[in-house]
Amino acid sequence: MKAPLFYLITLLFPSVTLAQVPAGTAWKASVTKSPAGAFPLLTPCRIEYDLSWNNLVSAGSAMIRFQNAGDAWIARAEAGTNGLARGLWKYDCTMASVLDAATLRSRYMEHSETDSAETILYRVAFGQKDVRTAAKVSPKGAASTMKNTVCPYGPIDDIQAAILYVRSQPLTTGQVITRVIQPFDRPYLATFTVMAREKRKVSGTDYPTIRLDVKICKLHATKLELSSYKKMKTATIWVSDDAWRVPVEMHASIWVGFVSATLTKREYLAGKDALGKLPASMTVK
Repeated sequence: MKAPLFYLITLLFPSVTLAQVPAGTAWKASVTKSPAGAFPLLTPCRIEYDLSWNNLVSAGSAMIRFQNAGDAWIARAEAGTNGLARGLWKYDCTMASVLDAATLRSRYMEHSETDSAETILYRVAFGQKDVRTAAKVSPKGAASTMKNTVCPYGPIDDIQAAILYVRSQPLTTGQVITRVIQPFDRPYLATFTVMAREKRKVSGTDYPTIRLDVKICKLHATKLELSSYKKMKTATIWVSDDAWRVPVEMHASIWVGFVSATLTKREYLAGKDALGKLPASMTVK
């Protein structure tokens, strides 16, 4: 069920060959384990993107909100197809992440995605030594099924925690950051490489940017063995080189063509809009 919106908005990573990373579980030595960097934390805000396919078809939109919740951050994202693309393929997803405000580590995530065939709800609890996932699959016209998985590795980031961790770092040219990330029900090994600082015009606005290359390998959820990720070829993210430090443009070449996301709006939130509410339960057995 994973589709272009998923690859672009929640992963944004291309494939790598196993020759580029240690085999077996030796990859653990490559993970960046330093604490969050000194770059100022993102304040409560709302960020919006337009999505396109092959630079020809407007494919959809995405929105992310970062809000305060006591000693935690709440990151909520929504994405979906629209226009002609929705006529060809109906897809909607929502994500809610709870992050520790001090460490930027993931505590809990809920993610729901729906297409014409089914809805999948993921509930994920992130621990220091393992990650517990419950996935409920509800096909249209059929009974739901449940699957529970325990990944024996931690800590792991969800995608929102990874975004905040990467932006907190110095991001000097040539810097390499490798993290284990779980956007759904399985972990991935993701490597971010800072390529250059450059100007980029996005939706008519000139931005100073930091260009990042991002690569990924799949990890087996329980055996923690690496495997290649052949559905994506290349991906590039341009992060604004300013106080925001959020993606302003993202490109990915995948098996169905070229997909991209461009920033359309970013605004700070204040008052009640800046405050988020924790989920009623963040326990996954």
